[in-house]
Amino acid sequence: MFHRIFTILFIGVFIQSPLLSQSPPAIPTAPLAGPAPLEGYLQRWEQEMLRIQTLVAQLRLVEKDKTFQTVSTSIGVAKYMKAGSGQQSVNLALLELRKENRNDPDRKFICTGTYLYEMSYDQKVIRAFELPKPKPGQVADDNFLSFLFGMKAQDAKARYDLKLSKEDQWYAYVEIAPRTPQDRADFQRARVVLNRTNFLPRQLWFEKSNGDEVTWDLPKLDPGLPIDRREFDPPGLPQGWRVLQETVKPGAASPSAQPVGNGQPIKPKP
Repeated sequence: MFHRIFTILFIGVFIQSPLLSQSPPAIPTAPLAGPAPLEGYLQRWEQEMLRIQTLVAQLRLVEKDKTFQTVSTSIGVAKYMKAGSGQQSVNLALLELRKENRNDPDRKFICTGTYLYEMSYDQKVIRAFELPKPKPGQVADDNFLSFLFGMKAQDAKARYDLKLSKEDQWYAYVEIAPRTPQDRADFQRARVVLNRTNFLPRQLWFEKSNGDEVTWDLPKLDPGLPIDRREFDPPGLPQGWRVLQETVKPGAASPSAQPVGNGQPIKPKP
């Protein structure tokens, strides 16, 4: 469950993978002045995220399965929009992926702010997840997502063990470790690489609780591009597809799937 929600919400404004695919800027950024380095990066990250209203990202995803010793690579596009203002604001996101060297879509995720929809093209299945209720103006704070979506720098330091492990001419590397059993169930460790030119993420790597690794690479980030809000509407139901309503019981390790009946949020296309 965490990985699905993490995938779409994180994509909206933070993502990445191998740094070598992005050319470094020609002119280095001057070092931060004032607060300690980690404090400075976290505060600037927080400030930059507050300014973003829309964002379009080209991305590459690498998933390593520890059990089967396999590596899967996908490429795609992600879109993010902050809709509304104040306590009524919601984070909308869309992610479409296809396997490397293939033209047909493989997976698509749509986050409406209240529901997350996962479309699996191979299985012809749409899974619908009701998102946890957030605090006003924030996404739910019950997992790592809250760190990525606007958690204040002070709150992030209180909840996670953060360490500025490295700085170079172009990037700052922040190691993240969970402190609570709840967060350790989501991930063992993570690393966010921030661009020193705009203080937005250049790479995210994390190790799940089962040892699998996920790396996001974001070679191109375009904040401020116009996006049609209708792109984040719930998906229609293509012919021959089925819908599953996913629920998470308290303390459950994974969601349970139930067929969606009348009154559920997805309606077949006319």
